[in-house]
Amino acid sequence: MNSYLRYIIDVSLGLLYPKRCVACDNVLLKIEKEAGFCQSCQKKIRLVGKDYCLKCGAPVNNPQAEFCTSCKNASHVYTQNKAVFRYSGDMKNAMYRFKYSNKRCYGKVFAKYAVKSYGKWLQQNNIEAIIPVPMYQKKERKRGYNQAEIFAKALSDVSGIPVNSKIVRRNGDTVAMKQLNSLKRKKNLLKAFSLAKNDVQFKKVLIVDDIYTTGTTMDEVAKILRSGGVQEVYGMCVCIGETQ
Repeated sequence: MNSYLRYIIDVSLGLLYPKRCVACDNVLLKIEKEAGFCQSCQKKIRLVGKDYCLKCGAPVNNPQAEFCTSCKNASHVYTQNKAVFRYSGDMKNAMYRFKYSNKRCYGKVFAKYAVKSYGKWLQQNNIEAIIPVPMYQKKERKRGYNQAEIFAKALSDVSGIPVNSKIVRRNGDTVAMKQLNSLKRKKNLLKAFSLAKNDVQFKKVLIVDDIYTTGTTMDEVAKILRSGGVQEVYGMCVCIGETQ
């Protein structure tokens, strides 16, 4: 396809399906399209920022604090997690559309901000593969996609780190995690994941997911990966709660 024809198609698609703000879903002005957020939402949407928990990546109010209150009393299996946005305000609506309303295009915006915030961190830790938290196959077929995998592929495109979504599988459907407390989350995910391949060739990997709540899901996936020989399991999620 020559460049002129590609341009015509892009313009036509832009007229039929104009780009919308990830947060408020309003149509973006030309000068706003690069950011992915309208000017109003750019002022309201909050990145995690420079003061965050050194374990789960949640924002902390005290700049001198190394860990959030949750991680002080927890022993996580994963090595370290990073989060891009705070799960508050219109980002809650954005994540709902990303998961349930086929807004796969959001993945590119999320990945761009992720690399902007943590690109050096990814390089320093020599991440060999990005592994999305798997969805139960029947559930994924019904929804049409796995939002964690959409984010993973977009992150791969901008970071150059390959995606491997075939290593870990989800063995069955589970109750929605938002309905459960910490203890019930762990029981809910007991034996929920397994290795699809016995010989994992990677030593350092990155698990990606959409929202980090307690870290139970990431810990369970990390546990499975470590059992297959992975030495360091890092994590990255699009959003994380503010009250950690």
